Amino acid sequence: MKTLWLHKHNRERLLVFCNGWGMDARPFAPLQAHAYDVLMCYDYTDLEVDLDMIALIGSYAEAHLLGWSMGVWAGQCLFAAAAGQFQRKIAINGTLCPIHDRFGIPVEIFSSTLEHFNISARLKFYRRMCRERGILETFLANQPERKIDEQRAELEHLLQTTDCLSAAASIYTDILIANRDYILPTANQKCFWQQNKVHLVDGCHFLFYGWNNWDDILRDLGIGGRLPC
Repeated sequence: MKTLWLHKHNRERLLVFCNGWGMDARPFAPLQAHAYDVLMCYDYTDLEVDLDMIALIGSYAEAHLLGWSMGVWAGQCLFAAAAGQFQRKIAINGTLCPIHDRFGIPVEIFSSTLEHFNISARLKFYRRMCRERGILETFLANQPERKIDEQRAELEHLLQTTDCLSAAASIYTDILIANRDYILPTANQKCFWQQNKVHLVDGCHFLFYGWNNWDDILRDLGIGGRLPC
């Protein structure tokens, strides 16, 4: 795992953001932060978190965890032992069983993506992830700068190592599911989370351009407010 500060202004509040597979900081450049420092975790070719990071989280007056896509599973693996450090743990369009025919991305689709992964397949993935023209155009203008071979290596590692955790073991306090997710199918997410506290919203797999800043995301997901339905 790698970490990178998206925003660091010595605020009293921290957001730890577990990004999705194949991503880096660039797609999130349009999002500002005002009341929060934002620390991103990404590239899950290993899943290790050191004591310095746990101490860093504890040094803030308030901390929140947000996992998106594969980052939902990764966030659970990384921070389950330190879940008490976070006031809110939010899952967006992900499950704890991310490669699974009923609860995640169907195994055949995931394997086929890996087998045929190239520049053309990557663009197709981005299109399915964003769906709407305006979202896609903004995303492509800020698409990740990671190399094809590097993304493929992460994808292969995830296929080999990703396990399936129970929803009952989840650390997440809020789960957000888009009603038109064509990456991790909406129906599979619903099937996995079932009795957990779920917010169903209108949108696709990549929801982030529905907000202008990270503060609004946290507000709309229940820290003082409403949902972007």
